[in-house]
Amino acid sequence: MGWISRMARGSALLALFLVATASAQAEAQEPASDGDVVVSIRPLALITAALMEGIGEPRILLADGASPHHYALKPSDMRSLTDARLVVWVGPDLERFLDKPLSRTQAHTLALTQSHDATDKADHHEHEHEDTHDDHGDTHDEHEHDHHGVDVHPWLDPGKALEMSHEIAAELEKIYPQHADLIASNLRAFESSLAAVDERIDEMLKPVSTRGFYVFHDAYSGFVGHYGLNQLGYFTLNPSQKPGARHLAEIREQLEAQHAVCVLSEPQFSSAVVDAITSGLPLNHAELDPLAMGVSPTADAYPLYLLELAQRIESCLAE
Repeated sequence: MGWISRMARGSALLALFLVATASAQAEAQEPASDGDVVVSIRPLALITAALMEGIGEPRILLADGASPHHYALKPSDMRSLTDARLVVWVGPDLERFLDKPLSRTQAHTLALTQSHDATDKADHHEHEHEDTHDDHGDTHDEHEHDHHGVDVHPWLDPGKALEMSHEIAAELEKIYPQHADLIASNLRAFESSLAAVDERIDEMLKPVSTRGFYVFHDAYSGFVGHYGLNQLGYFTLNPSQKPGARHLAEIREQLEAQHAVCVLSEPQFSSAVVDAITSGLPLNHAELDPLAMGVSPTADAYPLYLLELAQRIESCLAE
């Protein structure tokens, strides 16, 4: 009977082991939920979706038309953050409203830029004394949006986008270890697609790279620097504030001196300022959307989005 009893206990232990093993395997093969990964803004979703191809889809926190500079979380947004396993955002210099809420979530969080510390204070202090007599009193607001050298629109720089894709892929592998091979394969495909489009854009923009232009919002420094373009200036630091009268007068002088051939505005903000400042001048005009409104997050969406931006810029700068 002792031998039979030991056999019974052994069979029971084996059964428990098999159940535990099966449970672990089932957990490892559990399909991804569309709420697992939350991204703050659509451009980040374009990159993340390429890496999640065949796994799931990222959830976009901000709806089209909402500004990441000024946003108030709704209860449904907070639930999305609470339920998420990974939250991808640019960082507190852009989505300041996410800083505290993300400290209360159990999700992995990935900030794609880091705030600069006090090393830029001297430059900021010097900059504070510029335009202090602006007729519209917009100086304080604009300086609140001076990010002291931190590029808060890194997705507009193909080089930074490539770096971000590696960071996002590494975080995805942490929450989806069972899909590590697929994520790595998706990353290679993204790299290849981006490299091809990057080369095509470079060839497209080289012939117009010396032609001057103005942009509405100071968002394109990464794109401009990457392709060696001749951006002469911007209308505003803060896209939600109307530029001051003196600043607009300076831009008008530049435009009248024919140092610029093109003005690039944005769909999120009123074009009345652009229309007023360019009235009567022989300038080309095009519209750029730094937030990729309406672009569906698919495997090839990000490179195609960059290509469309480049095509609009090239058309505006052409003779």
